Amino acid sequence: MWKGKLHHQYLATGQQGYASAAPVVYPEGIEVIDCALGTNPLGTPPAVRRFLDGLKDVPVCGYPRPEPENLKGAIASKYRSWRILPEQILVSGGSMGVLVTLSRLMLAPGTSFTGVSPQFTDAVLQALYTGASYQPLRLRGPKFSIEAAVLEQLTKDGSSVIYLDRPHNPTGQVIPLETAEKMAREAMGKGIWIIIDEAYGDFIPDEESAASIDLPNIVTCRSFSKGLGAAGLRVGYAVTRSPELASAFRTLQPPFAVGTLDSLLAEAILRDESYLHETRKYVRTAKEKMIEALKSKKGFTVAETDLRVPIALLSQEAGDLAARLAGAGISCEPGPGFFDLDERSVRLRVPSPAQLDEFLRRIDAL
Repeated sequence: MWKGKLHHQYLATGQQGYASAAPVVYPEGIEVIDCALGTNPLGTPPAVRRFLDGLKDVPVCGYPRPEPENLKGAIASKYRSWRILPEQILVSGGSMGVLVTLSRLMLAPGTSFTGVSPQFTDAVLQALYTGASYQPLRLRGPKFSIEAAVLEQLTKDGSSVIYLDRPHNPTGQVIPLETAEKMAREAMGKGIWIIIDEAYGDFIPDEESAASIDLPNIVTCRSFSKGLGAAGLRVGYAVTRSPELASAFRTLQPPFAVGTLDSLLAEAILRDESYLHETRKYVRTAKEKMIEALKSKKGFTVAETDLRVPIALLSQEAGDLAARLAGAGISCEPGPGFFDLDERSVRLRVPSPAQLDEFLRRIDAL
């Protein structure tokens, strides 16, 4: 009786998320330089180590509170330039948890959403799994520039939702805040929701966040995984100025989305000013050196990017670039893990401080 009851049609996208790509083979005996997933190159925040060292009695035997009110208050206090209240913050299990619930809330079979492609694959896939259709504007390679004229077209195709990653994944470009606000105002007049995914938002100044835009149709998603160095915690949140959306989100989201220990660790991270400062400083220095090395190699093209953001999109004219880098012991995210990219492209993240010089040497030797 149960056979044939699964709705497989929503899985027939022909696209796989880059985080679940097939394993890559590296030469034996070589230390792999990690430039793949978007973790913080400085590693675990000292605030997390200090918290765990002093851990005594956290009540993990009981369920967490339905919402981590203390964490929401800490977020509102930390980012004062956004001028938000704790009740305007929606917390979930990682920013992906936020995006999944928003997709369920805003999309359904027969609706459509848009964005600029390539962009963060797994958010698009989760939206497609609602039965909605994806009608993106495709960026032109190999520079993949996101021009203001391109963004203006997003409000004109009849989609009910616009999804944008800002900073952009995989190129690392940052759409100017005034451009994002102008687009949001245009979309508001047409009843269009805008989801701005700022998973890499901590690499730009707080006041440049779209969370500071005071419009009810814009939802800004943030993460503890990248700049704050806590991908293993699975804590994410969104900022909304729509009471209706906030109420509906809390109704639709599964209960106990954030664990007690995760919430406490996230609060500890927010109190540590120096870690993010050092991260931003290192990323800027390392990115400059990485881009200079890549641009010096004949046959490589680096897409438009912002030096403050730790990721970049690299392309070559022909051949499997991920395999070429793997041969040098460098991990990356292969292009086929993104819509509208192929094996000629990869996304690179800046390596750790301990591996930066060796990364530069291996790129020079390619």
